[in-house]
Amino acid sequence: MSKPKKLLLVMEAVGHGDLLPLFQAPEYEAGMEVSARRGMARLRNDPPDILIANLHKRHFHDRVSNLESLLAAASRNPATRIIILYDPLHAADMALLKRRHRIDAALPLPVSASMLQLAVSAST
Repeated sequence: MSKPKKLLLVMEAVGHGDLLPLFQAPEYEAGMEVSARRGMARLRNDPPDILIANLHKRHFHDRVSNLESLLAAASRNPATRIIILYDPLHAADMALLKRRHRIDAALPLPVSASMLQLAVSAST
């Protein structure tokens, strides 16, 4: 049997439902953080194979959201696949993030379990 893929969910916004049970399977070693800061610490200490995060829009003078800091940290490991969930109302911000950072998949909300699992399996 192959080694389980490490998957990290970083969900700062509520309302996505609990996505963690989707990845409670032998092929995944899944963990979850609810803040970008804690997510960045996990990225540094134990880089995942797959990162799933959400674009939680806040207004900063120098960046789109905390997600930019998280993406910068994730980009240090080119083997980490990055999947972002975003509200279609923030499509312009998502486009800006795609120009600035490596993002392997960007899924508009609401996202179905099958769509998310397909994006994850395409990343492995």
